[in-house]
Amino acid sequence: MNELKSIALAAEKLRHDAEPFLVATVVRVNGSSYRRPGARMLVTRDLWVGGSVSGGCIEQDVLRKGWWWTSNGEPRLVTYDAHSDEGLGWGLGAGCNGTVDVLLEPGKKDGLDPIEFIARCYKTQQRGAIATVFGGATPLGTHVSVTAKGGVASDGMDGATREWIAEECRLVLDRAESKVVGCRTNAGPVDALIEVVLPPPRFFVIGVGRDAVPVVSIASAIGWETIVCDASARFETRERFPDADEILAASPAEIAARAEACDRAMAVVMAHDYERDRACLAALLETRVGYIGMLGPRTRTARMLDDLGVPRHDPRVHAPVGLALGAETPQEIALSIVAEAQSVLTGRSAASLREQRGSIHTPILRAGAGA
Repeated sequence: MNELKSIALAAEKLRHDAEPFLVATVVRVNGSSYRRPGARMLVTRDLWVGGSVSGGCIEQDVLRKGWWWTSNGEPRLVTYDAHSDEGLGWGLGAGCNGTVDVLLEPGKKDGLDPIEFIARCYKTQQRGAIATVFGGATPLGTHVSVTAKGGVASDGMDGATREWIAEECRLVLDRAESKVVGCRTNAGPVDALIEVVLPPPRFFVIGVGRDAVPVVSIASAIGWETIVCDASARFETRERFPDADEILAASPAEIAARAEACDRAMAVVMAHDYERDRACLAALLETRVGYIGMLGPRTRTARMLDDLGVPRHDPRVHAPVGLALGAETPQEIALSIVAEAQSVLTGRSAASLREQRGSIHTPILRAGAGA
């Protein structure tokens, strides 16, 4: 399950049970860090519930000291410095060599809750942007949200600052990239993390053979929502795919319609039935689905495209499906399929990281503005 989705479900249960909790959010990083801005973890008074903000070095400190730091009920910004003499186990599996700013916030009972906002975006498959103030004249933990449909919400902020941050949220939505911003307003400086909220990818696995099982398991393990598509409803299909989010008994046209409604849909066609596979390919080609993997030899898919009278070189169609990993077993083939889909989803090369120059992460942009 997607990490933030699991945190949102856990927070919902804790609220229902009236159990207090803290949310720790990485809001700024300088240098190397295991997690990027926007990473979150959730803790109760004695339990690390879920998520993470580092490779393991910060979490225990948050669990030990977080409630003391926020004993007044207010958010608190804590800076962890890898070069500090105080030391927090840095270098012991942390993968860090920089400073990390972590905002601690008591679970909200009212106002704008970023976790609830993220959960809403996920549920509706709608993009959004959420701003978290972590420094300056505006109170820590003040939030502004903007939806893809243009709705703006905030929890206590003056009009000029609110509009400036809302505009930054719109820019983040347009670019689909989070960033850290700084602004000097009439009331003083303001620092904020502006996060783009992208609903989890939905991966349509068209086929219910044994070879589809590890595809669903791996895709689910990395947080994608997996939908297994069959021609008819069968009890044994649910038993075979316990990791699937949904079993969809539908025609190719119905599958395509569901995929079209998703923010980031991908599909792999592996029903081992030429006519159904061709019909599904035809339907998917009429949608915005960004990745269409076709199991089987290249000549089989080429023949389908010829039958359909469409060009053979649609960049979305990957046939044969998967990366060249030397895969042989169903599990290895499944890994190559999901890895290829991930590469297409992020627009990144599937080359070895050791061959990459510069940062291995997409940088969190930093912007400054004057008002």
